[in-house]
Amino acid sequence: MHMPLNFSRLRSALPMILTVLVLRLFDIGNVYAADPILIAHRGMMWHAPENTLPAFSTCLELGMGFELDIRTTKDGHLVVLHDDSVERTTNGPSQSIRDMALNDVRQLDAGAWFDPAFANLRVPTLEETLALVKNRKRGPTIIALNVKQITPDGEAELVWLVEKYGLLKESFAFDQSAEISRRLKKQNPKIRIGQNVNRKNLNHRLQEDFLDVFLLTFAPSPEEVQLLHEHGKQVLFNYAGPGDSRRNPETWRQVQAAQIDGMLTDYPLECRAFWRVKQP
Repeated sequence: MHMPLNFSRLRSALPMILTVLVLRLFDIGNVYAADPILIAHRGMMWHAPENTLPAFSTCLELGMGFELDIRTTKDGHLVVLHDDSVERTTNGPSQSIRDMALNDVRQLDAGAWFDPAFANLRVPTLEETLALVKNRKRGPTIIALNVKQITPDGEAELVWLVEKYGLLKESFAFDQSAEISRRLKKQNPKIRIGQNVNRKNLNHRLQEDFLDVFLLTFAPSPEEVQLLHEHGKQVLFNYAGPGDSRRNPETWRQVQAAQIDGMLTDYPLECRAFWRVKQP
């Protein structure tokens, strides 16, 4: 006997059905589990203004992570901005973010410099960015928190925000001083600390057993990656920067084969397309 079709239940299930179909169509949900997670430098910076919510949300929709830069305003708020001056990436003057209150920063246009289509974008706060990650991420991701300039109060706020949005496992802080790293760990031992590590210092950093994330500045061998994994470390390759030297398919192939966990890059779309093609 055929059961009658429950149109009300079907209608309520349609959003989930459509989501599954889209994920299967674009293979986003799987994010190619065998591949490293791509971490877009300053977000999808060639396609949207760097360090803005559109640049970040695009990464999340495509199943990628991203790197962002953290600075502190005059009145102690954490914002996402690469340069100390607001001049290059907003319509503001040659003025340090440290000399501006958040309300003044929020008046700046952070999008029109890139393209008129992005006019009236604002410099995002760190909290807005982490809330976006929590609400929009598709499966596993990696959020690299590049600490450019932060106060002691900001250190506590950074840890609190990562805790608040449940991103202790997905994010890590890097580029800060060793003293700041220790204070962040004191705030919460679960906050993850990363650092750029070259091949010469690899064993020394491993013996220290302080870093949670090894942001390697060289393309590692499978044996080096395995060694770090055996010690419970996350292994990332820092391939950020523009130019042909940072978009070498042979290097992409090498680090994929080495089974790193993620790669920081300015060219995540090109690399994703390369990894999708089965290599001979």
